[in-house]
Amino acid sequence: MAPELDEQGRRIFEGLHRLLLRLAGRFPDDLVFRTRTMLAGGDLTYLPDIVTAAAAELGVTLTAPELDLLREVPVALGVGGEPTGAGQVTVSADTPPTGHFFRRDDETDLSDDLVTDALTEYAGVAGVWRAWRSDPDRRVYLAEVAPGVPAWELTAVAQTELVQMDDDAPQVEVFWTGDDLTPYHRAALDHATPLYPA
Repeated sequence: MAPELDEQGRRIFEGLHRLLLRLAGRFPDDLVFRTRTMLAGGDLTYLPDIVTAAAAELGVTLTAPELDLLREVPVALGVGGEPTGAGQVTVSADTPPTGHFFRRDDETDLSDDLVTDALTEYAGVAGVWRAWRSDPDRRVYLAEVAPGVPAWELTAVAQTELVQMDDDAPQVEVFWTGDDLTPYHRAALDHATPLYPA
């Protein structure tokens, strides 16, 4: 897990977590999974390069504040330098819809139980849901947590449970109460089965 954070560190981690949330459904699932794992482990050295290079290559837009944050990380780490491909990333004011379709399936299984149990061991978890996403067919877990809860750590905990259940690129969306959700997350929640409270 990430080290203890000072005020600047917490702001950077929260900002990166929100950025990676907004890339759900826009980056390939395995890349979303890998970058969230890096964040939770405090492995930030190459994270900005991976995000900006992928965004430039895939044509995924980022907002100006997101690019500013990615440029700030190397400076905060003392390594400096412009993240790879940052100059080629298209800047947009909004996070666009992804075009994914979600469906609700109220039949639960062991994966649902493991994720719910792992997340609800933490204080501040207000809700856990699971939707099924098409193209490709995949579970998407969502969790709402109170402000101040290290959402990136809860993401990693749930991802670990799913990897042990042979999910090769688990999608776990942990957001803070009051956050402005993307169209992707709103669509998922609209078709999600509540797991906690059940």
